[in-house]
Amino acid sequence: MNKNCLLLFLLQIFACNAVSPRFEAEAEALLKWKSTLLFSDANGSSPLASWSPSSTCCSWSGIKCNSIGHVAELTIPSAGIVAGTIAATFDFAMFPALTSLNLSRNHLAGAIPADVSLLRSLTSLDLSDSNLTGGIPVALGTLHGLQRLVLRSNSLSGEIPTELGDLRDLHLLDLSRNNLSGGLPPSFSGMSKMREFYLSRNKLSARIPPDLFTNWPEVTLFYLHYNSFTGSIPLEIGNATKLQLLSLHTNNLTGVIPVTIGSLVGLEMLDLARNLLSGQIPPSVGNLKQLVVMDLSFNNLTGIVPPEIGTMSALQSLSLDDNQLEGELHPTISSLKDLYNVDFSNNKFTGTIPEIGSTKLLFVAFGNNNFLGSFPLDLLFIDLSNNALSGDVPSTGSTNLSLQSLHLANNKFTGGFPVTLKNCNKLIVLDLGGNYFSGQIPSWIGSSFPLLRFLRLRLNLLSGSIPWQLSQLSHLQLLDLASNNLSGTVEGLLFNLTSMMTPLSEFNMDSSVHHQVLNLDGYLTYADRIEVNWKTRSYSFQGAIALMIGIDLSGNSFSGEIPTELTNLQGLRLLNLSRNHLSGSIPENIGNLELLESLDCSWNELSGAIPSSLSKLASLSSLNLSHNLLSGEVPTGNQLQSLDDPSIYTSNSGLCGFPLSISCPNGSGTTQPLEKSKEHDLEFDVYYSTIAGLIFGFLVWSGSLIVLDPCRTCIFCFVDRTQDKVMKRCRVQH
Repeated sequence: MNKNCLLLFLLQIFACNAVSPRFEAEAEALLKWKSTLLFSDANGSSPLASWSPSSTCCSWSGIKCNSIGHVAELTIPSAGIVAGTIAATFDFAMFPALTSLNLSRNHLAGAIPADVSLLRSLTSLDLSDSNLTGGIPVALGTLHGLQRLVLRSNSLSGEIPTELGDLRDLHLLDLSRNNLSGGLPPSFSGMSKMREFYLSRNKLSARIPPDLFTNWPEVTLFYLHYNSFTGSIPLEIGNATKLQLLSLHTNNLTGVIPVTIGSLVGLEMLDLARNLLSGQIPPSVGNLKQLVVMDLSFNNLTGIVPPEIGTMSALQSLSLDDNQLEGELHPTISSLKDLYNVDFSNNKFTGTIPEIGSTKLLFVAFGNNNFLGSFPLDLLFIDLSNNALSGDVPSTGSTNLSLQSLHLANNKFTGGFPVTLKNCNKLIVLDLGGNYFSGQIPSWIGSSFPLLRFLRLRLNLLSGSIPWQLSQLSHLQLLDLASNNLSGTVEGLLFNLTSMMTPLSEFNMDSSVHHQVLNLDGYLTYADRIEVNWKTRSYSFQGAIALMIGIDLSGNSFSGEIPTELTNLQGLRLLNLSRNHLSGSIPENIGNLELLESLDCSWNELSGAIPSSLSKLASLSSLNLSHNLLSGEVPTGNQLQSLDDPSIYTSNSGLCGFPLSISCPNGSGTTQPLEKSKEHDLEFDVYYSTIAGLIFGFLVWSGSLIVLDPCRTCIFCFVDRTQDKVMKRCRVQH
């Protein structure tokens, strides 16, 4: 060993074993800061548990020292800190050699102190998820060696300081998920080494500076989604040729999609959804051979889908829904072999749905267009509702046994109940409403769909009785068989519908397909929906579908009585049995359905009294019992007092009481509410008191006439004079 090596070796031993006053000061500063903190586990498993005066700080968890023993890295994410701060309690001046500071995912309230600028050697600062408030300190702009700045997921507010543009070595900036406002400082164009730029989920506005794309040749990720940026997408975006991930969705961007977007040949994700973009999709998108995800939904795009999309061979997710696109879809789309998600719904497309050649397809939505022809069933989620699709649903062919949601509503399908669905035992939503399906509801529906929650078959030509096997659907929340030709009774149908017996209070419906994209947290999510005739109107429940519990059997020919077990379904919010031939009485315990908001039993042959328990339905806001054979007094009190439209009880010849104009006999009912009834009783008493007084007065008067001559003469004279005056007044008026 030569002398130089020996000297270096001795110096390292000295550094490890001899602690200078400076090193001791760093340890003391850390221990002092630790003493001001509170921990969720009483400091048990926290990385800071190893911080002790009995050992050197270089051996502490989360601490790395440089070759001469100075603290170089302080990394303690998720350290269990539940109360604390770095303002005024952390002595930044004591750490001149610190290059990396990571205090993320702790509860460090308060502002970011300007003293952080004393960390002159700092290259990486991560204070994300730390409950920080206030603004971004201008002094951060003096940390010229900073390469990574992460302040994500705090409550920072105010404008982004222009001085951050002085960080010329910065290659990652993450200020997402805060409350920052204003625009992007023009000085940012000077950060020429920028690679990853995250500013999503803030309150930023103004235009996107074109210079960013011109002066950031290394940028690969550009996220500005969930803000309020205005203006057009700069043409200069084509200069950022290394861009891989571009997300500008949910802003107020206008203008067209620039043709220069086709220059981003390395782009893997393009998300421009939920803006105000107009014009056509540029054919240049066909150059994006590496693109995996393209979402242009919820804009005002017009024209046709360029056939060049068929050349984007890496495409897995394509969303063009909710635009003004039109024309026929080019058959080149069938060449996209890796597609798993396609959403073309809510446009003006015509023609046939092209055959999609991908064997990975999970989700298709072509609803609310003018498509014709047939469709595939080898999918997980299918929405073809509100088109002009016709013919029989194929009874043979492969059907994905993982199919969860099928929407074929409001088309022109014919034939019987689709037999091809028989083996889809993971089906959750089935909507075949508004078609021409005929025949009987198959008995296998109960055993084949054990997870079914929403069954909508309304407005078809179905006939026969409801198979008792339907009662096996224990997860069923919505049963809509309205407006068919069904008959028989509903006895025995409701015994096992256990999901209707318990109120739902949370959105417990899985609406995601765990298909990871681009090694990011990019999972396909879809908000399932269902159309429900709710309080005399049609509503689309989306998202809140998980809370909807209801039964609609209206517009059929069901007979027999309303089964008493119906009152066990205490989660019901909707019950419509109208326009049938139901007889007997309304179940006495109807008041058990405490969440019921809409009840319609009109146009039946129900008889007997309206149960008094009806007044217990505090949530009831829509009621119709008209056109039956009901009798007796209409119950009053509580919520029923607000349902004062007489038409909800009309055409029941035996009903009386409020709000009808028919009084109940024997004083058992009134036509007014209770307060008005009291007023009426008071008027009644005054009336009879007056009559009694008149009779008494008449007796006194007539007695006087008989007994006293002078009185009789005076009274007759007074009557004669009064009669003359009255006759004169009548002649004048005449």
